[in-house]
Amino acid sequence: MTTTAIHLAFEADAASFAETIAPALEREGWSPRRASAEHRSPDQSSALAQAISETRVVLALISPASAASEAMRREIEAAWNNGKPVIPVIVGDVAPDAPIMSGLSAERIDLRVEPLSRVLEAVRAELAGGVVIAMLNIKGGVGKTILAANLFAAAHLIDGRSVSFIDLDPQHNLTQYFLPAGERNQLRANGATIYAALGDDGSLQGVVERATPLNRARRRAQTRFDLVSGDERLFEYTLDTRSEADKAQAFARFRELVAQLRRRSDAVVIDANPCATFLTRLAITAADHIVAPVRPETYSLTGLNMLEHVVRAVRGRPLRPSEFSVLLNGVNDRTRTDGNGDPDALTLAEISQAPFFGSALLEEAVPYSGALRATPTDRYAPNPINVTAIMRVGGRQVKESLARAAAAILRRAQR
Repeated sequence: MTTTAIHLAFEADAASFAETIAPALEREGWSPRRASAEHRSPDQSSALAQAISETRVVLALISPASAASEAMRREIEAAWNNGKPVIPVIVGDVAPDAPIMSGLSAERIDLRVEPLSRVLEAVRAELAGGVVIAMLNIKGGVGKTILAANLFAAAHLIDGRSVSFIDLDPQHNLTQYFLPAGERNQLRANGATIYAALGDDGSLQGVVERATPLNRARRRAQTRFDLVSGDERLFEYTLDTRSEADKAQAFARFRELVAQLRRRSDAVVIDANPCATFLTRLAITAADHIVAPVRPETYSLTGLNMLEHVVRAVRGRPLRPSEFSVLLNGVNDRTRTDGNGDPDALTLAEISQAPFFGSALLEEAVPYSGALRATPTDRYAPNPINVTAIMRVGGRQVKESLARAAAAILRRAQR
């Protein structure tokens, strides 16, 4: 059996609780860990982030000593920055407005009055959730959005995967790909977009419940394929029009949104904006895995190197190539001639030989095809999934490549 590591964050006054919890975790086949005293010092933040990134869930034991503990706060923030769910476990009297409580989930376990089995149930629920995948490249024009829609339509239709999309790009191209203007406007008016989820004017549960189903076949789909729609008002979070308090709230609410979607879907797919902003940080901190599409062209590796720098800065530690999948998109485009050799082969060689991303490059590549368009040319159908290449009249090679690439990504993304 593969051992699953669970990180315990606590102060000395909660040690007796930790000593009770640790054996219970071991009996479940899990491996309890805690940060070493050295890692908890302020100058060891990278080592702390690295240690926490190698675990699956963080149990934060909230006690009086932890109320204003900077070391505990660093552990929790390292977990958040590395996409690890934090389960708050109350083990002592702590004021609701204590610094340690800020940003923690409202679903807290009070171990003074609740059984230990509640902690195990909460861990089990987090471990059972689906993977979170961010479609991201700091360089634009690589086909990120169109691949997100089509890759995971293939995963849904061919492999029966349940998928929930989050459109986190202010341009909301993913939403425009699937939905006509009238439906988009109605979602916005009803407060059912990602903008409502991030602010205090919308119910998170309401946004999750009103995620738009994208497979509307007459015979109801057995698995979910839905979308938390985008909203151009997200631009407020990319400029200086939102306060730090607003951003902190958005950060906490986005984590909770992803957690709710993860519990009901095999994959939560975040389509992020192609730059480095607060919204990019949200996507990176939520993701178990990052898919970086690239086109066969000059400077493709430059975009990947920029991506590595940004993700490393957000996560606060050295990265592992296994955290990424690099997908070559638009190969075999015979209309493209630049007189400098075969761009497919040149790009493949450049990325394959790169010291970091070489082992992240997928063998599967997506061929150039008119069926993969940023804006479908056909009229919007009552069933939005019909606009995807996997459902439209198109080449068998494209459909098979999408299915293979989606399966490869999901294998690499396994938590």
